[in-house]
Amino acid sequence: MSDIDLASPWIPDLSRYPGARYLAFVEALAADIDTGALRPGIRLLPQREMAQRLGLSVGTVSKAYAEAETRGLTSGEVGRGTFVQGRRAPSSNIQSGTMNLALNVPPSTGEDLLIRSVLSDILVDGDLQSLLDYLPHQGLPHHRTVVARWLETIGVKTGIDNLFITNGGQHAISIAFTLLAPPGATVLTDRFTYSGMNALAIQHGYRLHGVAGDAHGVLPDALDRAFHETASRVLFLTPTLQTPTGTVMSLDRRREIAEVLRTHDAYVVEDDVYAFLCPIPPVPFLALVPERCFYVTSFAKCLAPGLRIGGMVAPEMFRDRCINAVRATGWMASPIMAEVVTRLVHSGDLMRQVILKREKAAIRCTLADRILGHWLPKASDVPGFHRWLPLPPGRSLDALVAQAAQAGITLAPPGPSQQVAANSLGIRICLGHPATETQLERALVELRGILENAETFSYV
Repeated sequence: MSDIDLASPWIPDLSRYPGARYLAFVEALAADIDTGALRPGIRLLPQREMAQRLGLSVGTVSKAYAEAETRGLTSGEVGRGTFVQGRRAPSSNIQSGTMNLALNVPPSTGEDLLIRSVLSDILVDGDLQSLLDYLPHQGLPHHRTVVARWLETIGVKTGIDNLFITNGGQHAISIAFTLLAPPGATVLTDRFTYSGMNALAIQHGYRLHGVAGDAHGVLPDALDRAFHETASRVLFLTPTLQTPTGTVMSLDRRREIAEVLRTHDAYVVEDDVYAFLCPIPPVPFLALVPERCFYVTSFAKCLAPGLRIGGMVAPEMFRDRCINAVRATGWMASPIMAEVVTRLVHSGDLMRQVILKREKAAIRCTLADRILGHWLPKASDVPGFHRWLPLPPGRSLDALVAQAAQAGITLAPPGPSQQVAANSLGIRICLGHPATETQLERALVELRGILENAETFSYV
């Protein structure tokens, strides 16, 4: 093949590569780089124009450009375009050769390019100055309106009066518990709960009381007993893709739990950050017991953790106190980052990112089932970014974590809400952090080898 004329745009020949079109694009790009037909520094066509030339959707081409950058074949520059980089090490969030299966982050799907573009647009449009002032604690009405519109896509209906823009989901959870549970109070949770809840318990001296559950989540009878025994009036739940166990609470179970909350005049803090992964939105507790629910969402998992933008819907009676709580803990969420999210919702790019994240979750869960299927319980029908690995008989969590570390794999055992039986212990395997499926596969194969061999690590 002759060198590509620099005056002519590069158009890949996808007919040589079977399979998904976005992957065919990347393979064609890599092949032309390897042969020298496509040299570093050449600028690719804008995504929309490339899509028209190839007869593909913009979403498919966007996915191809994102995968090419992940593999280190291209780089995007704000205001200039996408340029060929040649062969280099793919961008990776793995440091020092360690493969991190402990941090629950979403796989990259080109969100960095979108965010760069939006930030550039904000500068070009001259809107930056208006976002640099002290603004309403609750968030700009326009931002709240667009976030409310986004929430409708995941089954949540709310007006903007009781909707708050927060510094991520953790900020919202912290505010809710500040208002619901005094220091030292007992808080009910799943047997194993979110690490952020454990951090709050340490900060405020909460006593976490785990409630027994099954594949559908917390058991209503066990919750009823726990309220009676502890005199607690607050429950923390992640009903959809619970972390660390990955369970999804059924609608019938949600209704039963809602009735228990009414009986005990109790409140629920609903951490719903994974609801976007469900093609059919689950019914949130906010719809079942709105007067008893602090609903929490975040754009960390569907977009990027570093944005630190979340949302909270609070019961009407708590509205004024929530406004003061936001003021006391940060004055307001970053208006610039809220504007980024708002624009991505408005353009439809956020929904396109959600579709890509769902596809990545499905691919990575399938990979986990293929490699670790013997040890993993059946997953929910909704693929997520983490899976629950029960502790094999005769093994200890400490030794498993230590052996994994020796193999260059980072694992982190969950902190139980209370003492639980040894045969119910396990560990969360996070699938999103490795930059590529190849890296994830390598880590999972290594982990499988550890599980297949007898426990050899001991402490002296």
